[in-house]
Amino acid sequence: MKANPRTTREALTRLLLACWGTAAGQCFPLAATKMVIDLLDDDLTWPALGGGIAGTVLVWAVGSLVVAAVAVLLLRRRARTSGLLLSERALGKRQRHLLRPMLPGAGWRERVREELTSSQRVFLVAEKGDEEIHFRWRPGRGDGSVWGSMTFDATAGTVLLDLREQEGLMGVAGLRRGSAFAAACQIARLTALESPVTAPA
Repeated sequence: MKANPRTTREALTRLLLACWGTAAGQCFPLAATKMVIDLLDDDLTWPALGGGIAGTVLVWAVGSLVVAAVAVLLLRRRARTSGLLLSERALGKRQRHLLRPMLPGAGWRERVREELTSSQRVFLVAEKGDEEIHFRWRPGRGDGSVWGSMTFDATAGTVLLDLREQEGLMGVAGLRRGSAFAAACQIARLTALESPVTAPA
């Protein structure tokens, strides 16, 4: 599967900033606790206190940036192997992608359904005629899953993949975000679907 050429440096920068903001928010309680402990320490002088707080802020900023960079690398690898467009929307809890088969022709819908339902990651599959299928998908090694559906348009030769994250997922690099995009990449790669356009979230 070809790498997606539409992932620009600007898009990666926006994604990195979004991941950094998420990581910083998750790490802030620990940093704030450390600063409060320093403030309550009567043995510290004001210069030492200022240095301690500055050090805590620096560790918080750099540490969260490292986590964000790891998340971007993981998301980029997922997107590259699936052909999906990568942007800051990858962190969205809902992912909607309009896909088309890489191998169009007679029976492509049946092939996509068969590939999807044969995966060990899928469960609670419910089909609604030939046009729609609902399921749960495990993007990681744990039991956490996302809700998903596929809507087939035989005339246009497209599939609308709609995924929604549930609570309790670890997400990419522990950010608790990005699980739906990871699942979209897994499904697109498994079913040999590619993305001509990304539908609005």
